[in-house]
Amino acid sequence: MKKLSDETRKVLLQAGWNPAEKLELTETINFLKEMGYEVYEPIIEALSQFGRFEYKYKHPDGSWETFLFSPEEAVGDYYEKKDFEEFEIRVKEPLVVVGEAYRGNIILFISKSGKVFGENGSSLFKLGDDIYEALNTLCLFRKPEKFN
Repeated sequence: MKKLSDETRKVLLQAGWNPAEKLELTETINFLKEMGYEVYEPIIEALSQFGRFEYKYKHPDGSWETFLFSPEEAVGDYYEKKDFEEFEIRVKEPLVVVGEAYRGNIILFISKSGKVFGENGSSLFKLGDDIYEALNTLCLFRKPEKFN
């Protein structure tokens, strides 16, 4: 496993995450396929390892921050795959919706190669080259890279 910071591990563990446990994803994979997504290995790895928990943690300014890895909760039946196709063009590879961050203000995606992105309106941000870097970005309050 790639490196998670101690603070990131603490946030994950406090939410109930168990690094030895893998989630069963049949329903989630079916949901994504019904939306028209092809589900790649990095998506399966991330969702099986970190899915279904809402991670809640305190921001240095005293407010609370959250993220979760659940495509069903992030987009439900409100969005369609075509709503996000412009972002695939910008990153030049397929994206799959996997969750939300920043109290639901950002929809999270993982690309075919495993990079993690977030979108808000027409803005796209890169949170990391893999799920571990993205988790550290979220939990350590690192500024995501704006993606043109």
